[in-house]
Amino acid sequence: MKSGITPSVWVTRAVPGNAATAGALSAAGLDVIAAPVLVTRSLVGAPLPAGDLPDWVVFVSANAVRGFEEALAGAGAAAVRSRARAAAVGRRTAQCAEDSGWRVEALPGEEDAEGLLRALLAFELRGRRMWIPSGNREGSATRALPEALAGRGALVSVVPVYETVDRPLTPPELRRLAEAVPGVVVFHSPSAVEAVFSPVAADPVLRWRESAVALAIGPATFRRLGELGARRMAQCREPSDAEVVVVVTAQEPFRSQGA
Repeated sequence: MKSGITPSVWVTRAVPGNAATAGALSAAGLDVIAAPVLVTRSLVGAPLPAGDLPDWVVFVSANAVRGFEEALAGAGAAAVRSRARAAAVGRRTAQCAEDSGWRVEALPGEEDAEGLLRALLAFELRGRRMWIPSGNREGSATRALPEALAGRGALVSVVPVYETVDRPLTPPELRRLAEAVPGVVVFHSPSAVEAVFSPVAADPVLRWRESAVALAIGPATFRRLGELGARRMAQCREPSDAEVVVVVTAQEPFRSQGA
């Protein structure tokens, strides 16, 4: 990176979380392009499994927590919380659950579906009703986890509570990407990776894809970057905006700028 040229950071995170990450990076003095490639919407009033309330609610993302709370607005959510134990795939998801009034009892060291399964195996699962709030796009947690838990005798229901849809970049956002110096692209999900690495991506997106460091918030996102051919990759040690700032500013384009 030539001296005097300021690189930028592109935050692809879905709405509504994009503003928080972009704000943290801006507060650190970085030039930020907040251009989400996804929109996440809760399915308010989504149908829930018939029968008894669950013994466990297994949260595989912060979006799943928010969607579940909105699907069970008011007394319904409180009734489930009073009965069910909670598990979370990682610290960011656990914090979101605790902020909503849950006490998370199963939290893995390895923040992925396999780690979550290992954490749950410390408990008696046979005959337990387990709900897994999910989105409309299957990830490893909502694809493999239900089968693995059912294999241990649990009664598993995947509960759709939110949807993620692609968000086309606006002309001003594409113009910003075309004019900026690519530094780091921040990805919060495999779905965001798939949107940016689409075979029909616009030219400014291709330029960033080829030149910028691709930063993954966690291991599943990092794996998807590798699968789709990202050239320069980095990964956060924990899924937080503070860690995003630390890792972004440690990358070569920003070290040379003294950011």
